[in-house]
Parts: sequence; structure tokens; C-alpha cells
Amino acid sequence: MRSVAIVGANLAGGRAAETLRQAGFDGRITLIGEEPWRPYERPPLSKEFLWNPAEVPDNFFLQDESWYSDNRIDLLLNTRAEAIDLAASGVRLSGGQLVAADKVLLATGGHARKLNLAGADCANVHYLRTQDDAARMALDLRPGARVVIVGMGVIGAEVAASAIKLGCDVTAVEPLAAPMERALGKRFGQWLGEEHRKRGVKTHFSRGVTGFKFADGRVSAVEIDDGTIIPCDAVVVGVGIIPATSLAVDAGLAVNNGIIVDRRCQTSNPAVFAAGDVAEQDSFFGGRLRQETYQNAADQAQAAALAMLGHEVDYCKPMWYWSDQFDLNIQFCGQIPVQAEVVLRGDIESNAFVAFFLSGDTIDGVLTVNRAPDMGIGKRLVERRVSASADRLADADVSLRELLKQSA
Repeated sequence: MRSVAIVGANLAGGRAAETLRQAGFDGRITLIGEEPWRPYERPPLSKEFLWNPAEVPDNFFLQDESWYSDNRIDLLLNTRAEAIDLAASGVRLSGGQLVAADKVLLATGGHARKLNLAGADCANVHYLRTQDDAARMALDLRPGARVVIVGMGVIGAEVAASAIKLGCDVTAVEPLAAPMERALGKRFGQWLGEEHRKRGVKTHFSRGVTGFKFADGRVSAVEIDDGTIIPCDAVVVGVGIIPATSLAVDAGLAVNNGIIVDRRCQTSNPAVFAAGDVAEQDSFFGGRLRQETYQNAADQAQAAALAMLGHEVDYCKPMWYWSDQFDLNIQFCGQIPVQAEVVLRGDIESNAFVAFFLSGDTIDGVLTVNRAPDMGIGKRLVERRVSASADRLADADVSLRELLKQSA
């Protein structure tokens, strides 16, 4: 293999380029990105970047600008990949040029899902996916601004917390009964909803948005399905993403809810690989899953790069993510079974606890709140499919490390 083209100058694309060089690949690497920015970290967009948009957070970019030239990475920014040209062995750019490549990695991520409502593209309706999105949003998150958050998944909940920190008047609308309910389950979603209310977020759960009202070309109020009208200065929408699969579809690759890849991150064409938010892969718990997490994008990109170089790769990890909201560090690994038994270690009222989600006696999921060191072991408990009784898990005298050792 003499050349690799990576479509997506983001976390996954950047980590793949780094891994190729670290693993000794000496050929040509071309990193193609639609944004004007070299690869950067997305987690700060909903937090530090909003708090102080004039100052780029430390370690925001994956690498210094000079790193790419020093490592002979051809960085094509502000550039759109139009097609994967399998016949010509490369990626066709918007201007018609061909970037020749023996192997192609698709790290195309996704696009923010927009509301299907009149006015959903108004200047004060914000969707958070890129650095430019965050910069525009920050202009509207000023002290006293009335901000309506539509959707209280991870992004919506984090922006709600940031808006409170910035002195905004925040109202959240969520169709489910609690924030992050799909990720945390009902019990802990309700706990998180109460924490948001305590800190000043006005909430409308189990409610949907039915329309906008306008003044001077901007959204001036949000109407929800019980008839309530919520005046606003800005709207932030966090209702998920649509995976960017069009290049794969046009190239005839297998696509479902994402680009289907095997455990080597290889698509249905052996010359094309995929990683990150766009890739649908074997789930740790069975079936296939598309993970939208920071850690998966980084780890899967590394696995894809090594697989392209011919290394033995068998990538399949349980989901792990974290979210920082107010003074809460929330981490979760694994899954929540439908009929899970939940075992709590610590006091939920203190906002410092560990929760285990059991399928029978097997630990399928671990949630930590302000107990980050416990997640280091919690992840391994899930990865090793450790079995433990509810009584033993609840016993604070039995350390998590002891549970892990007994499973070896």
C-alpha cells in the first residue's frame, strides 16, 4: 500500500492519520475535510468554547499545525469529497480532481438533525456540530437571554448547563419523560432532570415542539404540544444526527443506519474502511450498533488504520461515554438491559454514586456520577462480563478492584 485517503478531518480522521504514521506507514496520507479547521476535539464545543468563545481551550486541536507538515500529511481543508471512485482507485473532489489512494477511510461523521418546522433555519435557531456552530451559538448565549433547548440528550443537557452558567434564562423541552433517558434509563434520567431544575432550568418533559412564532425574521417564541407558548431570544436544537453515508451509498457499499463494517472496520469493499459516528459495527452485546461517542471514534479510527496496514484487528468494545454538566461528571459504560436489576453503591442524593445494571448476575452496565476513578474498573467489569450478586455489589466493603480480581 502506497497511499491512503481519509475523508473527514475530525477526531476519527485525525487519529487514523496519527496511527498510520506511528505504525510506520511511510506512504502518502491525504486528509480531506469540509471545515476550515484542522482536526479538533468536539466535547469542548458544548462547554468551554461556549463559556469563552474568544479563547480556544487548551488542547482543543488534536495536533499543532506544524505536525501535519512535519509528518507529511496532505491536509485538504475547506474541501468536499464528491465521490469514492473505485474504478480510478481514489476520492473525487468537488472540483473534479482525483486523490489517488490504495485504501480509503470514511470518517464522515454526521449532520445535525433539523426540526421539520417552518423557521428551523432562522439565524437564532442553533444546531451544534462544528466549531463554527458553537461560535454562532455563543453570540446568543448572553446573560439574561431567554434560551429554549429542544431535546435533552447529551448535547441539549450540556448546552442547558452551559447556558445557566452564562446567566441565561433556560427552558428545556424534551419528548421523553426525562433528560438523557435513553442513555441513563428512567430512574437516573429523572434524577438528572431534578438536578437541572434545582439549578434553574425550567422543564417541559413528555412534550414536543409544534411550531415557532417570529418577529423581525427571528424566532420569538416556541409553541409546544400542550399549547404553551415559550418566549425566547434563541433556540438550541439537539435531536440527534443523521450519519453522512451518501459517499458510501453512491459507491455501492452496504449501508444500514450507518456504513456497515466488520470488526476490522472494513466495508463491503475491501479497499474502503469506515470509523467513527458513521460506522455501524458488531455490538459488544450482539447485533450491530452505530456508536456516537468520543472514545469509539478515537479507538475505532486507530483499529481501522492498523487494519489497513494488514495488522490483526478485532475491534468490538462496549459503549463508554462521559458528560460534564454543572458540577456533575457523568460516565456510563455498557448497556442497560430491558429488565435490568439496578444496584446502587453510594447515595444518589449526594450526587456521588455508582450504579450497576445487571442482566441476571452479569454486569451489563456501570454508571458513575462524580466517581470517575471507579469507572476505570467499571469498564473492565463490563468488558469481562463479570458476574456478581446484588448484595455483593451493594457492599461498600467489597472494592471494585476485588470484584475484578475474583473474575480473573
